[in-house]
Amino acid sequence: MTCDGTSGQWSCRPYSPFQGLELAMSTPVLHSLLTCPQCGHARQELMPTDACQFFYECEHCKQLLRPKSGDCCVYCSYGSVKCPPVQLQKGCCG
Repeated sequence: MTCDGTSGQWSCRPYSPFQGLELAMSTPVLHSLLTCPQCGHARQELMPTDACQFFYECEHCKQLLRPKSGDCCVYCSYGSVKCPPVQLQKGCCG
């Protein structure tokens, strides 16, 4: 049983180990570590939430990265975390 009295009135409800999981599942990770396949240089980047990033230039070797076949963006191909729309199972760019 969990109880809360922050609003001035106490309310209690059965405890659930999954409480708050809905929020965690609907909040995507926004940072991804992009690793260049050419030179191995890695950099943490903030992913856009409203657009796909099709190109990314490695700051070390200047290689222009493009998504691999079947991926929607450079984060899905070379990032440590898939892009936000894919994380939310909404598909990318569309």
